[in-house]
Order: sequence, then C-alpha cells, then structure tokens
Amino acid sequence: MNETLWVVIPTATRRQYIPNIIKESGVPKDQIVIVHTLKDNEKYDGVHNIEDLDELNIHRWWNKGINFAMERGARYVAVLNDDIQIADNALQKIVEGMKKENAALGYPFPFEGWVSGYCWILDLSTDARPDERYRWWYGDRDLDFQANMLDCNTSACGVAHVYSKVRHLEGNVNTRDNNTLMELTKKDEELFFAKWNLQKAE
Repeated sequence: MNETLWVVIPTATRRQYIPNIIKESGVPKDQIVIVHTLKDNEKYDGVHNIEDLDELNIHRWWNKGINFAMERGARYVAVLNDDIQIADNALQKIVEGMKKENAALGYPFPFEGWVSGYCWILDLSTDARPDERYRWWYGDRDLDFQANMLDCNTSACGVAHVYSKVRHLEGNVNTRDNNTLMELTKKDEELFFAKWNLQKAE
C-alpha cells in the first residue's frame, strides 16, 4: 500500500457543487470515485463513476467507494459530502497532519457539529471502517470511536484535527426536511448508544 490519497463522493440529486469539489480537491481525477445512488445520473468525465442503487444506506455507499479505491492502491481516502467547498489544498494538509500524529482519522478544523461528517479522511492501513448496520446517521461518530479505540502500539490511532479550509454549504437541510431520513436517524441513534454502551442524557 502506497501513500496515495483518493476521494470518494456519494451523490444523488445535489450535483451542482461536484465539479468544483473535483477541481479544488487537488487529487488527480483518476483517484476520485463518484458513487451514484440514482439510476441514470449524469456521469463526470475523467473520474471513476460507480453506482449503488440498492436500499438507502450511506455507510454502504462510503464502503463501496473506499473498497474501490483500496483495491487500486489507496492508503488514504477522503470521504466527502456533495455540498462542500474546499480551498488551499485542504485534503493534503489533513493527510500531512495525520502522518505527523500517526492518526487513523483526520478532520478539517474548525468543523461543525460533534464530528466532521461532511469531510473526513481515513487511513486504510487501519481496521476502522464504516459500519453498514447504520443506514443514514451516526456512522461518522462510530468511526471516531473506532479510531480512538485502536491500539497505538500496532496501528495508526486517534483523530487529527488539522486547520484547513473546508466549508459545509448546506448543513443538514436534507435530513431535517425528510421524514424517512429522520426516522432512520432515530434508529441509528439507538444502535449507536447500544453498540458503545452509552447512556442518553436525561
């Protein structure tokens, strides 16, 4: 496994930002994977266009892109939302920060929320992977827990927070406005708290 950085972007109907993400990522087009989750989506020139048309599961979409990249030699994979803005070699800066800290997972800093679910980079030499038992939410938090549970004596471990310019443009609008996604989020929350033996605050 070399030091190659790949990019994975799942997408459905929100496609207006993707050309700029591809351009500003600083990653060669042949190391970018677009995971199309709707049939007959317009494909992008020069990148890898793959499909996942099974039932909604963003964690499976992530893994499909991650596995595609890993099979082609990726060491690091940046998993991105399709509604972000990147500047000043942000992804490369995060990877460099991960290397310095021997971190399994990297986030841009500052970021919104508990974890940077809209932009994270995973070191594929570790055992941390998205858990497909989740359908829509909490998989990024789960990865954060996984990264912090790794044995630092035998593996990259923990999370690097690296100052870099990444903006989340649309927040969680799609989730808040969709009853199906909100229901999946509730179920994923129950799984997350049970898996990690956590107690919800009263």
